[in-house]
Amino acid sequence: MGKCPNCGRATARTEDWACQWCGYPLLSGFYKKLAKTFKQLKGEAPHLQESSAVEETAEQAPEPKPEPIQQPEPEPVPEPEQVAESKPEPIQQPEPEPVPEPEQVAESKLEPVQQPEPEPVPAAKETTVEELISAYEVDEAAADAEFVNKILKLTGVVTKIEVNDFIDVYYIVLSTAEKKLPQGVRCLFDKKYGPELSQLTKEHTVTVQGKYNGSIIAMRMRDCALVR
Repeated sequence: MGKCPNCGRATARTEDWACQWCGYPLLSGFYKKLAKTFKQLKGEAPHLQESSAVEETAEQAPEPKPEPIQQPEPEPVPEPEQVAESKPEPIQQPEPEPVPEPEQVAESKLEPVQQPEPEPVPAAKETTVEELISAYEVDEAAADAEFVNKILKLTGVVTKIEVNDFIDVYYIVLSTAEKKLPQGVRCLFDKKYGPELSQLTKEHTVTVQGKYNGSIIAMRMRDCALVR
């Protein structure tokens, strides 16, 4: 039976939700329900006091304490005898056999391979348009022997500029400004020099390096480059 939180007695709940002893409200349904109100129980006070005294005596009776059970003392465990540790004897490793040194082989000196010396590139012959035309006027055969298939550095005045990407034509004509000549020297260039040729202006003196393969009738140089 639950106890009242106010008076501490084992109690039951009356019909008006009160402790049967002190009338303290008991809201929990945990308590046993009595079919009487607290007021009715109060009129039966002598009967309640007797029953309460019996209950209090029963509650106050001390419970007998159990006698302690004596545990048997444990028998002493004998200590283990100390065994002398035996040190392992070192294992003798066999001595390595000496490795014979390799015989020294006489190094054979390799003779250096002689590379063929490159043929010297002939230096470009420096001349002007006027000198070239004058040489042909004096002796055509001698001029061919001196200039044909030779690398020339030719200086002259620009009289014509032709840059045509559509037909891949890139050349200039060099002449001289001192006197009127019957013809000039046509200097042929690769396509990559097109932008550089486009920057030239007529009547401007330039120097061109290329291979002369012309004649008195058609003076021209191929594989040209501007030297300025």
